[in-house]
Formats: sequence, structure tokens, C-alpha cells
Amino acid sequence: MNSITSNIMGSAIKTNSDVVLDYIAMAPLALAFERVVECRILAHQTFERPMLDIGCGEGLFAKILFSEPVDTGIDPNSRELARAHELGAYVELIECRGDSIPKTDGSYRTILSNSVIEHIPDIQPVLLEAYRLLAPGGRMYLTVPSNRFDEYTWISQFLAALGLDNLRRRFGEFFNRFWVHYHYHTLEHWRKIAESAGFEVIEAHTYGPRRACLLNDFLVPFSVPEYLTKKFLNRWTLFPRLRRVILTPFALLGSLLLLGAEKCEAGGLVFLSLRKAS
Repeated sequence: MNSITSNIMGSAIKTNSDVVLDYIAMAPLALAFERVVECRILAHQTFERPMLDIGCGEGLFAKILFSEPVDTGIDPNSRELARAHELGAYVELIECRGDSIPKTDGSYRTILSNSVIEHIPDIQPVLLEAYRLLAPGGRMYLTVPSNRFDEYTWISQFLAALGLDNLRRRFGEFFNRFWVHYHYHTLEHWRKIAESAGFEVIEAHTYGPRRACLLNDFLVPFSVPEYLTKKFLNRWTLFPRLRRVILTPFALLGSLLLLGAEKCEAGGLVFLSLRKAS
């Protein structure tokens, strides 16, 4: 565990301009723009060490958001952890599931889980494990899809305009199966899920307005080359510096389109700031 156990990581969060340019250099635009919004949200939160990232994946989000390594990252995917090790985003990496993390009670002051738990069929054991690992008064930050996420796609909007509600519903089911979303709930339902695990909800709001979700949905087909690169080479891009230069105009335009996307009514995604009672 990192020896700087009382450090506040909030001071190590990168500036907004760094986040945008770094992300478009390292990830598909569709993924980058969504993660940029989440970085903007988390930039206003406090990250007290020691810190745990549940479902850290390849570590790109932590690498770009923070200017220093996170204490611990866990993920069941060994291939993703190998990439996280290359990126140097964590002091410690552990291959395990989110419901059985080999750490003692109260080991962490902050837990982050960004766009992860919606992919887990049974999330209650994961939240209970996070609660166990948090020290009293510790914080957990979650980002998850809302019940509107599948609605804010071009196909869903087109079917709605034609009044084909049954077909729209079936497309939504297909969309969530394709992206392996087991959970996509209303804001209030997410609140209840967190509270049922013992957490106090400090902050909860939706983000990602329809325009932002539609932008990401439009960009997904253009991300096929990056997905193939990821599949075969375990990284999204091969020449990040060149990509950063070429795509800078798109990054600036995207940043303008995403202004105000961090908090909105009826957004496609949900942010939760949770606390364990002191």
C-alpha cells in the first residue's frame, strides 16, 4: 500500500484541457468524450488516500484523470491488468472479482467504480464488499447508466418519431445485451440500491444529456478500427502523439458540444457520491 495514506488526491487531478487531449490521443472518440464528462464531474470530488478502483480495466481512466498512481486497482481480466501495468496507473494491481477483494476491513478512504457495476449481474455483493473495505466516513464514487441511456441513440429516436414503441423497446433490449448492461435504472432506483448496501447518498444526479449521448452514439461506428486494435494488440491506438495532433480540432469541437453535460435533468447516465457512516 502507498505510504502517503493521508494525501488528498484531488490536488493531483489534471486540468480539463489535458484530459480532453490525452483521451482523444489514447481512445476512440465515442469513448473519450463520455469519459471526459466523467473526469469533469470527478474533478470536483475529494479523493483521500488510500484509494481503490473497482473494475479498473486497462487503467486508462485513472492514468488520464490523475497525475499520480492510484493505490490499488482490481479487475478479473488479466489482459486488462497487463495493460494497466504498462500504463503505470496503479501502485498495486490485483486480479479478483469485485465481491471478493483480498483486503482487510476499512482499508480505503476512497473507492471509485467508473462505468463498471452495470456490467455485473449481481451488484449487491460488490457494493457490500465496497462498504466493508471503506473506512468510516470514507467515500465511494459511482457512474452508471440511467434508464434513458438506450433511448438516447439514433435508432431509438428514429423509432420513437415513427411511433413504433414496441420495436423501440425491443431495440433497447438488444442495445443493452450488446453492451452487456444488466442494470440501467432511474436515479431514484440507483439511490435505493446504494442505500440498501448501507451507504448514505451524499450527491446523486444524472449527466450526459440527450445531445451528448447522441454524439457518442454517432461516433461509435467510426471507432471500429480502434476496437480491432484493442482486440488484437490490447491498446486502442498505435500512435497517440500523432493522433493527438490530428484530432485536436475534433477534441475542441467535442468539448464545446459537451459543455454543461456534467449535470442535467433526465440524463443518460448517473453519478453517485456515497459515504460510509462514521
